[in-house]
Amino acid sequence: GSFACATGRSNMIRRVISLVVLTLTAATLRAEPLLTGVVEDVSAQTIEIPSLPGSWQRRIEWMAPEGSEVNVGDVVVRLDPGDLISREEQALTDLEKRRLTAARSIDELKLEVLEAENLLADAESAVRIAELDASIPLGTIPRLDFDRYQLALETAKKDHVRAQAQLLIKQQELQDVMAEMQLDVEQAESNYGRIKAALDATVIRAEKRGFMIYHENPYNGKKIFPGETHYSGFQIAQIASREDLQIRFWVHEADIREIGEDDAIDVIADAQGAEPFMTEVSWRSSQAINRDDWSDGGYFMVLAKPANGMPQNVMPGMSVMGVRSAAEQDR
Repeated sequence: GSFACATGRSNMIRRVISLVVLTLTAATLRAEPLLTGVVEDVSAQTIEIPSLPGSWQRRIEWMAPEGSEVNVGDVVVRLDPGDLISREEQALTDLEKRRLTAARSIDELKLEVLEAENLLADAESAVRIAELDASIPLGTIPRLDFDRYQLALETAKKDHVRAQAQLLIKQQELQDVMAEMQLDVEQAESNYGRIKAALDATVIRAEKRGFMIYHENPYNGKKIFPGETHYSGFQIAQIASREDLQIRFWVHEADIREIGEDDAIDVIADAQGAEPFMTEVSWRSSQAINRDDWSDGGYFMVLAKPANGMPQNVMPGMSVMGVRSAAEQDR
């Protein structure tokens, strides 16, 4: 089988001509529309240019060779990281700096809280000593000493109140700074995580086992290749397998009325020794789009499912051609 949609075109056309001759009946003198399409995996992994900070478009540095088989986790696309590497390094430096600043500020305040706790302990001790002195009865000591002990007790109590207040202030400062530093570090972590995720996103890996298939550029009909630059959201490739295959046809607006849902379509693939097989139309678009690289006029999208399974030599990415089956033409 071939994954390149344009190879062996002349051989395929000869086979399709045979197919058309077989499906056209003598009763219908008008020509049936010849449908062109491609085999695709319904559950294929679509690869597109991610939306990354710093630029709305990215250049494709490398892609796994078209048609190559890939496994889950394999690197299939590398994009130009641009300034994301330097931004990631700067964001990491800023994060480490903020963590160090936060740790230093918190440690300094913890030391101040510890000092305030020690001052409070000293104040409590001073109150106890002053209370002992002040409890000496007036008649046992001179009046001057008695008054001095009472004043010392009053002063010790005031100092104790101030020490309690100072400790509460330092504890609150510590809580406030810890919350502020945590928010500051979290913001730096978030910024670093965002840049790191963006940098990681420039390396795209396979999420399923299958074959690498390059997409066509819808603006010029040519295959997308490494070295090209495309905007965010632009689909550049897919990883497909034979798990759930269907046919995507493009039907000219002049022919779309001939194709109805559930119609049977005889199809032949662009593969050596390919045999015709039957599909059934499962969906068709309601609006046409222009394909300037093909011809004037719009084209409708038509999807068809294999009626009795897909032949073994038919693979995702193959070009196909089809025509309504003879039974449909007789209706």
